Amino acid sequence: MGAATDNSGYYVILNVPPGDYMLKASMIGYSDVTATNVVVVMGQTTTLDLKMETEVLAAEEVTIVAERPVVVRDVSNSQLNVTSETIENMPILDVTEVIGLQAGIQGMTVRGGSARQTAFVVDGIVLNDERSNDPYTSVSFGSISEVQVQTGGFNAEYGDARSGIINVVTKGGGRDRYSGSIILRYRPPGKKHFGPSVDDPNTFFTRPYLDPEVCYTGTDNGTWDAYTQRQYPAFEGWNTVSQATLQDSDPTNDLTPEGARRLFRWQHRRNSNIVKPDQTLDVTIGGPVPWIGKELGDLRFHFSYRDLKEMFIIPLARKSYDANIGRLKLTTDINPETKLTLTGMYGETHSVSPYQWQTTPTGDVLRSPYEIANYVSSSSGNSIIYMPGWFSPSTIYRTILGATFSRVLSSRTFYEVYLQHNRNRYNTYKMADRDTTRKYEILPGYFVDEAPFGYWGYGVTSIEGMRIGGWMNLGRDSSVVSTTTLRFNFTSQLNSTNQIKSGLKVTFNNYDINSSTESPSMTTWTRDQVYEVHPFRIGVYAQDKLEFEGFIANVGLRLDYSDANSPRYELDFYDPYFKEGYGHLIEEEVPVDNAEPQWSLSPRLGVSHPITDNSKLYFNYGHFRQEPSSTYRFRIQREYNGLVTSIGEPDLRLEKTVSYELGYTHYLFNRLLLNIAAYYKDVTNEHGWITYQNINNSVQYLRASDNNYEDIRGLEFTLDKRVGRWVTGFVNYTYEVRTYGYFGLTEYYEDPNRQREYLRQNPYQERPHPRPYMRANLDIHSPERFGPELNGVYALGDWNVNLLATWRAGAFTTYNPNSGPGIVDNVQWKDSHNIDLRVTKSLRIGGQEMQLFVDLTNVLNSRFLSYAGFSDNFDYLDYMESLHFAWEEGVENGNDRVGEYRETQVNYIPMQSVSSLDVVLDPELPVLYYDLETERYVQFVENEWMERDESWIKREVIDKKAYIDMPNLTYFTYLNPRNVKLGIKVSF
Repeated sequence: MGAATDNSGYYVILNVPPGDYMLKASMIGYSDVTATNVVVVMGQTTTLDLKMETEVLAAEEVTIVAERPVVVRDVSNSQLNVTSETIENMPILDVTEVIGLQAGIQGMTVRGGSARQTAFVVDGIVLNDERSNDPYTSVSFGSISEVQVQTGGFNAEYGDARSGIINVVTKGGGRDRYSGSIILRYRPPGKKHFGPSVDDPNTFFTRPYLDPEVCYTGTDNGTWDAYTQRQYPAFEGWNTVSQATLQDSDPTNDLTPEGARRLFRWQHRRNSNIVKPDQTLDVTIGGPVPWIGKELGDLRFHFSYRDLKEMFIIPLARKSYDANIGRLKLTTDINPETKLTLTGMYGETHSVSPYQWQTTPTGDVLRSPYEIANYVSSSSGNSIIYMPGWFSPSTIYRTILGATFSRVLSSRTFYEVYLQHNRNRYNTYKMADRDTTRKYEILPGYFVDEAPFGYWGYGVTSIEGMRIGGWMNLGRDSSVVSTTTLRFNFTSQLNSTNQIKSGLKVTFNNYDINSSTESPSMTTWTRDQVYEVHPFRIGVYAQDKLEFEGFIANVGLRLDYSDANSPRYELDFYDPYFKEGYGHLIEEEVPVDNAEPQWSLSPRLGVSHPITDNSKLYFNYGHFRQEPSSTYRFRIQREYNGLVTSIGEPDLRLEKTVSYELGYTHYLFNRLLLNIAAYYKDVTNEHGWITYQNINNSVQYLRASDNNYEDIRGLEFTLDKRVGRWVTGFVNYTYEVRTYGYFGLTEYYEDPNRQREYLRQNPYQERPHPRPYMRANLDIHSPERFGPELNGVYALGDWNVNLLATWRAGAFTTYNPNSGPGIVDNVQWKDSHNIDLRVTKSLRIGGQEMQLFVDLTNVLNSRFLSYAGFSDNFDYLDYMESLHFAWEEGVENGNDRVGEYRETQVNYIPMQSVSSLDVVLDPELPVLYYDLETERYVQFVENEWMERDESWIKREVIDKKAYIDMPNLTYFTYLNPRNVKLGIKVSF
């Protein structure tokens, strides 16, 4: 690739892919000049000025090393570019973790916007699933060349995204050599929570039924004190259960107390321990296509494959979250000016769907330990643990095909054509049916079936009352969503100050939705969403990049057209067609009108003002729009009898975000890059649901609306040390405040009395407290040739130690036991923090490179109390009541925050304030009382009152938090203990 300069020496070479390059300048009468290590970053101008010396006599070529500018002049928004070398040194396993390193981002949530507001682009191909617009982020680590994260202020070429743009550039195959890598990661089998095993007989769901002290005669037999009874379910005892089986009219279920206990053991026989490892296989290989490559324009390929297995915190319908993706990229130079790239991807995600009868599946699946553990704290917790089929198995099959055609018209002008087709196929289904044959003899002459294993859609309970049928495995989904996109971009550098870019994007969708819940025993739980629609949208944009010495601006305008291309049913709010028996007639009998297409104009402006070579001020402003999720526009959800429970609205307006950002960047002391950014986002037209109910409740449904709004304000600081022989790293801090609410009402009643009752409650605007967070990364690396040498091997060279630390302020919540007016968010959870570590040793043998690495997550083995540890809301309230808050009085006054905990080895000693000890007290509990009248501490011990001095109180009760009533689910009280992952990477 090349260009010729004009008379002033100005030159432009466009359409250079990101990477490191060599640039050579030659002219008759001058010595050749070659610049090496010229770094090209996606979307940025790389400026390189070369000085040529007059050639009087024959002289050797001059070689210089280009220096990458630390402060990039033409970037007018907050942006992070991460190279593959940086990624491979960090203790991260997924590209989403790379994205989450920048200030203002939590996971895939960018500056307060949900993940669906972010576009995830790989080599120009958008990987968002158009059903919900959630990004599909499965990418092979070994194939990544560079990741660029934009957190706002992106140019007019990007549509249907409102919060962020994630651009991933992958490696391409070499023209004349083969290269590749294999990465293996392995985590030995082990718990993903602190505390005892879920199968421990002394835990919440088992101890009352197995503990010899109470299991036969009941938990209230006097053996357990009042506190212990409160920590477990109440149970009348196997003696009582046995008597009931002997007295009923069914002789086949007669059981002795010990027989009933053994039946309980059989029905709870499932092993919840993790017995298989987490593991990741990542393979890449690329190079020229053999035999025919040269004849087909240096045809080259790059293939990558990633296979991920993460064991669930407890086994579900599947025991692990499994994901794999294969990707093949073929590139050919049709001629020196024309390049064609073909890409094919196929991926599968295997998990379980959490959806039950209230809402039908939308493609979401379970993965994280907290998400799964939190379900166990529901009323169905024991069933989720011991029933393999509580959630429905779910698989998503994704096929993505893309073609990119690029043609250079001159060194100043080129165009690109993108064509892609995405197809996402969902398969959520029921487990294999239960074998109801009574063939298992668990007692002499007493036979049972395989319950709770296998699917059984009818109401059945176990011997102690656990649900083992009926309410289980309801989700079904066989939807297919296809998206075809055609995109054209034209770019031209008109002169040294103007680079224009314009383009067109057309997107066609086919939503063939068939999702439902099925229950043969309860028609209310049998609901479906079935529809097929073909919406499309068109976007046109134009932008100009103006570059002057002290002023660089990106000015753009985007025009979007969105057409739901579907009928809109003419239904009144309380129409009879919403009723039972009529809902199935909507498509046949209700008059329809076409949904109104929408036009929107989105201005974009970004300004960068270089103050010095090492500093700049930047500002950006823009309007960003996005289509609502398909379920809000097109769904009709009905029960088995036709009763409509929810309906979409095809005429929903495009969701809108108006974003502002002001930032300052400075390179300090030739070592540290400082970036400060303040942002504001005005979010409107966000979707939500509104309830409608007629006067006799025969019509009661949800209708989609675009009545929600948000205001998001934030401040970000980033300090980055990018170069250093021994140490590099960064630290960033984010302070963000969100306000959100809705316009109008969220409930409408035909009954005027009900409506007046609702109107007396003003719509509540959420004003959450800010939760600032911080990240810090320290990368310590030794030079390749450091330390003593032995046969060409430097034992102390090429070591890398990478620490990644995070901190986040605790969330606020409301604790209002006395129902006081106006009390909101009056207590706060403890702050959380974490440190992860990767240690890497690189070895070079011949032309190959090997890396051995160890990842330690939660290096300090820090424990933070999880809400998933509470067995129910009563358990949570008991815990909250035991804490000592600053606004409480007497002995209960303290500085506790939610998340304080009592160590397991510390005995429970509650503290209570009383106005006088002349009250009826419970001698069974070792309660420590504080008499407000005598101002003394007393404790009931061995039938007498004993005074306690202040030193004992502080040492034994307050310092050790002995007064805290801990959550009942001891195994999920703390999640994510220290984990060790071993890895190896071999490159050639």
